[in-house]
Amino acid sequence: MATSTSVQHFLVDPTTSPMVPTFTPAPRLSSLKDKRIGLIDDAKENARELLEVVAELLKERYGVSDVSYHRKPSASKPAEPEVIEEMAEGCDYVIVAIGS
Repeated sequence: MATSTSVQHFLVDPTTSPMVPTFTPAPRLSSLKDKRIGLIDDAKENARELLEVVAELLKERYGVSDVSYHRKPSASKPAEPEVIEEMAEGCDYVIVAIGS
């Protein structure tokens, strides 16, 4: 004896439209001379080495006066809010490095 069952399947489209956040970028600096730079290392391999080279070039070529450094605990986690606040108060601009 054969039995037949009827099952309905619903197909769902998982795609969405891109969500682009709106923000106002910080104004550009007219010069880097005597500016304080913040460096955030994303904890990937070679990120620190990359940032060290960038910092030296910025000092030599553009007169950067001070460098603050922070290493995130991992690439998948954001920097702690306290670190962001500290760098916002103590730096004129910040660079985040992504290692390889």
